[in-house]
Amino acid sequence: MGEISSDSSVITDTLPHAFTTISTSRQELHWWGEDTDGEVIGYKYRWNTDTSWTETTNESALFIVPITKTFDVFQFEVSAIDNDGILDQSPSQLVLPIRNSFPEISFKHLSNPLSADLPEPKNVHFTFPTRTFIWDVSDPDELDGKETVISIFYALDDTCGTCWTELDAAAYSSITLSEIEPGFHNFYIKARDIAGADSKIISFPDSTNTDEPDYWRVMPVQGDVLVVDDFDQDIQNNTLEWYEGILDSILGENNHSTWEIGKKLPYSPVDISANLNYFSMVLWFTAYTGIETYEDASSNILNYVMGGGNLFLNASELNDVSFSFFPLDSSFVINENGRLLSGRTLIFQDSSEVYENMDLETSRLIAIKVKSFIPADNDTIDNSIRFESENLYRLQEPENTDTWTGTPNVCSRGQFHLLSSSEKSGKIVLMSLPLHNGIYPLMEGNGSSTKFIDYLLTEEFAE
Repeated sequence: MGEISSDSSVITDTLPHAFTTISTSRQELHWWGEDTDGEVIGYKYRWNTDTSWTETTNESALFIVPITKTFDVFQFEVSAIDNDGILDQSPSQLVLPIRNSFPEISFKHLSNPLSADLPEPKNVHFTFPTRTFIWDVSDPDELDGKETVISIFYALDDTCGTCWTELDAAAYSSITLSEIEPGFHNFYIKARDIAGADSKIISFPDSTNTDEPDYWRVMPVQGDVLVVDDFDQDIQNNTLEWYEGILDSILGENNHSTWEIGKKLPYSPVDISANLNYFSMVLWFTAYTGIETYEDASSNILNYVMGGGNLFLNASELNDVSFSFFPLDSSFVINENGRLLSGRTLIFQDSSEVYENMDLETSRLIAIKVKSFIPADNDTIDNSIRFESENLYRLQEPENTDTWTGTPNVCSRGQFHLLSSSEKSGKIVLMSLPLHNGIYPLMEGNGSSTKFIDYLLTEEFAE
């Protein structure tokens, strides 16, 4: 009859201390058997928590021990089976005292904003009523795995006993909260393992984290128009205030919303799309100088437009020619000397009497290199979508000090058409000359740029 050697059951290399070993729930056991008159062909094993034996030909296995309290004692038994089918009736046994380690939870690195990346005031994180939180869970013991973490609990503003919402830890590593009431909020989260042990509660904001903001404030959605401030170096918000003043004159006060991005977009693309989708029209201005984020939001902008949203993008330096949301054939610098003088006319391309006063004129020097661009008109994407465009503004013929030739295009309208149906996307208007430089408006030479913004909101995007 096959027998198991009395010292054959081991936990990795800790068998000599089997009764004093304190470990976690992941246990790797090894065994072997001997038969004096034949050979061992298999084994049967069970834990004291099992109702039946398990048969195997292996001589090792990795077990996740189902601990249910902070400290527990388990017994493992294994018997050999010889080539005559006889089972050893004296199983080898191993007793394992196991202490459960507390799980740990943390927010995913950089999924919460750094204060240094926020616009002023940098100690407040402003959002609209959608916010995604992302986390990592682990066990401090290197042999343990997150399989033992079975639940995630989160709460908004209050950690009372009934305030927590439970999530399956295996299914969730993030949660998107929506329809959050305007005002200041706190988000709390903790993890629970199979033994019922809870991690420490972590929160956002966290008063002990000096790198992150002290407050999180949810702003209400006002109106149907969003202004996106992608000009972080405009610390005094002169450009933003100019746009807001124009919208107040067109729509009335408190009938639009503002999103100041700062140095970085929200970590979750879900939040970027949510911010845009609250509105049917978006006016997105980028930096006159300095960093800007609109290229990182390309897929979100495309999804927004494909979903029916309308967007005006004033991209001063037009860094890319591969925008998914506005395909371009090419672009080139208009003013190689980095100067575009005042008094230059942007000629509106619709010559009808309705728009006879729509020309714009540079009212101040534009002291950065700017580009003209050629849209990829009638460009077919994936054999299912066609992009169609129309030019809205061309720059006048050059004067003696100008460096361009002809009448370069500086503003176009684009729209996607589904080839399989008559469906159309929302519209996007791209302008490559800045309307504002962070100190002064730059297109006030022929009346006010208000007429152009009014045209976008009431004519172009209203169709």
